[in-house]
Amino acid sequence: MIQVSELHFSTDDGFTVLENVHLHINRGELAFLIGASHTGKSLLLGLLAAQIPSQQGQILVCGRNIARLNKEKTFALRRKIGFLPQHFTLLPKSVADNIIFKLRALGNSREQSEEQALAALETVGLIDKLSTPTTELKAIDQLKLAIATSICNEPSLLLCDEPLGGLSPEDKSEAIALLERLNARGLTILVTARGSLPPIRASHRTILITDGRIKEE
Repeated sequence: MIQVSELHFSTDDGFTVLENVHLHINRGELAFLIGASHTGKSLLLGLLAAQIPSQQGQILVCGRNIARLNKEKTFALRRKIGFLPQHFTLLPKSVADNIIFKLRALGNSREQSEEQALAALETVGLIDKLSTPTTELKAIDQLKLAIATSICNEPSLLLCDEPLGGLSPEDKSEAIALLERLNARGLTILVTARGSLPPIRASHRTILITDGRIKEE
């Protein structure tokens, strides 16, 4: 699902952010990329999501070489990837309207968007909050909605950038449980995090990144 080889990335002023990164994520896997702030986690996810142009090295996602894609094929690849940024923003609308807005922007009909929104909210456990304004949601429900919005068009891959940040220990465990349920449905997931994780299943891989280098898998 993801194959990264000899990946390097530097800022315009020459600061190396990622150096000789090699990473392989199998289809159907749930993996956690762990590292402190400013170690390159967010940049790596942006590259994998085809949101940031690559510089040096090879990035294969869903069988496609990102560096060789034109604009049309890049857009098609992005539709296969659910991308949850670290600082996600919810619209000041109802829970359902947040998802419908995205689906309509992707070109889906109103009826199809409503059906897919209901399915996504059922999956994450927010079906009882369809009409609730996002401003009234608890932190864990805001995250659930952000995840639902990321998976509403049924991507093959979900990339989550520090979704556990700011959550209580109980909410972190609930978030992990949700990601594990999504993974059990066949979704490949890569999650970044800082610090220690709540208990996870032994089958899920933990990958460490330090100073832009993958240190351990």
